[in-house]
Amino acid sequence: MLLVSIFAILYVAINRPYSVDPAPGANDPKCERVISATPLTLLGEHREEVTGAGTAAWGDGDVVVRCGVAPPRPTTNLCVTANGTDWVLDEAKASAGGPRILTTYGREPAVEVTIRDLSITPGDVLVDIGEAVNYIPQGARKCLSMDDTV
Repeated sequence: MLLVSIFAILYVAINRPYSVDPAPGANDPKCERVISATPLTLLGEHREEVTGAGTAAWGDGDVVVRCGVAPPRPTTNLCVTANGTDWVLDEAKASAGGPRILTTYGREPAVEVTIRDLSITPGDVLVDIGEAVNYIPQGARKCLSMDDTV
């Protein structure tokens, strides 16, 4: 009986949904479409069962997607384009050794990707989820290159 109880506790602990705080706009219908289109496997990790609306996670939270965050304002932070989607990097957190947080630029609602595992290349993640994010159309704001500013 004790052995059965131990296995039951382990099963619940292992199969517990990963908890992600939903973004304020997580219930936007565009977010439902984005999250349902995210890949089942990302960089070899299966998508986790999560508790937050408008969220997805892989690898025990190594990569987390939240849809419905506030769109970033124009910024001097690094802005990159991956497969037609513009992303702004939160440079303050990244340079402090924290997670790399990238947020779509020029799309509303915005989508935020948090990469906690520093061995993961952000470009690989952005390419893999880009098709899902493209369900939210690009608005007028876009990343600028040096040629655009000079």
